[in-house]
Amino acid sequence: MLQGITDTLNIQQRSQSVAPAMGAQQVLKDQQASNVAAIPTHRLESYSKWAKVTQGQHKISASQVAEQGLQQVKALLKQLHNQAKQSLNMQQSTLQQSRAKQLQKQLAQLDIRYQDQPLVDHQLNLISATRPAAKHNFSLKSVDLSVEKQRDEYITIQLGSDSSRVLLPANETANSLVQHLSSALQPLDILVAVNKSGKFVFQGSKSQWQQAQAGLLMTGQGQRLPAGEARSIKVNEELNWQDPREWRFGSNEELKQAIAKIAKSLHKVELQLQELAESKQKIQQQLQRINSQKPTAADLDTTMNKLTSLMQPSPFNLQVTSLMAQANITRTQVSALLS
Repeated sequence: MLQGITDTLNIQQRSQSVAPAMGAQQVLKDQQASNVAAIPTHRLESYSKWAKVTQGQHKISASQVAEQGLQQVKALLKQLHNQAKQSLNMQQSTLQQSRAKQLQKQLAQLDIRYQDQPLVDHQLNLISATRPAAKHNFSLKSVDLSVEKQRDEYITIQLGSDSSRVLLPANETANSLVQHLSSALQPLDILVAVNKSGKFVFQGSKSQWQQAQAGLLMTGQGQRLPAGEARSIKVNEELNWQDPREWRFGSNEELKQAIAKIAKSLHKVELQLQELAESKQKIQQQLQRINSQKPTAADLDTTMNKLTSLMQPSPFNLQVTSLMAQANITRTQVSALLS
């Protein structure tokens, strides 16, 4: 009898735990809809205004950090440009070379960030939503996949937890093989190209490059790679001319090339500074317009949709619900919570 009562209680407990789980999502939606409907429109408009102002202030702050960083880059580039010209005029000296390399190292080590997000990439390019950070280029150190072979070969490439398998057909040129390789590595978000010397060059994000530095795991079938277990293949970084680490100061010819590259980089940075100034001015004008706007009656659903899109990825309607529970909240506290 006791056993039967225990079984009955266990079943009831399981039913009670399952039922809320199945209906929790609908209850939450109903509660959110009820909370939203209870919020006066003028408050929503105020929250929208504060959200826009806070978002604009963050953009201005990020712009100021980027501007300060690029001003530092500009100053270092000018010093390096003058140093390289002096080295060329003085027909080289150990002291001049040492000074140029020191400035070069300072440029390469700059890390310009706002709220832990990089603002300038390794090629001294300003990062934005429409202009992502430049890719890192690298090649395989001890394996040449571009070599033409008389037999087909399946190659498996593993980068971190991701992997891809590609067929490299027999009797095909490097330009043809790179197309097969590019198609296979597309899901890994890795690009492949053939450089002037006919070598395959891979392009990946900073995180992919960091993983590749530990070695790519590759398996072949005895043509370009030994058959059997996966081998860790080391990689070489292929530097773009815009990367300060690529500049050389050893000979007069290298100095001339470096001076030209530094001048181009300096011009690019000046254009980016101008772009930042114009962008900051536009944001400030937008904030002034927002601050001068008077509250007007607005459609509730439209307002909530605007607020949600403004505050992604955290849903703004949930934040509003939380704020409404705090009766004595101040405007400063709201701005802080929205940031």
